[in-house]
Amino acid sequence: MKIPMIFITISVGVFLSGCTVQNDKTQFQGLGLTYQSDIKKLDNGYYLAEIEAAPAAGRIQGAIGAATKKASDFCRVQNKSMREVKTDIDTNLLVNGVAHLIFKCV
Repeated sequence: MKIPMIFITISVGVFLSGCTVQNDKTQFQGLGLTYQSDIKKLDNGYYLAEIEAAPAAGRIQGAIGAATKKASDFCRVQNKSMREVKTDIDTNLLVNGVAHLIFKCV
């Protein structure tokens, strides 16, 4: 009786902890976590920042804010400023907010 209950609990935990973005870095933002991928260079010369934010980290608005900050910091290291090209938003498991920010450094 205990073994099936343990299996169900572990299975549900693994399912609910899945991330939409590649989790290269986990960071606290407010009271929740954000899951951040490294900046990726796209074939067209633009860059991509992807962030997933838990509800306590601001969900969609938190993900957009964290992606914008990460992109700005990336460009600032190059002594350039960040210019947004496109932002796509999504949800993961109808709980976490996900932002995909395509940008360029000018």
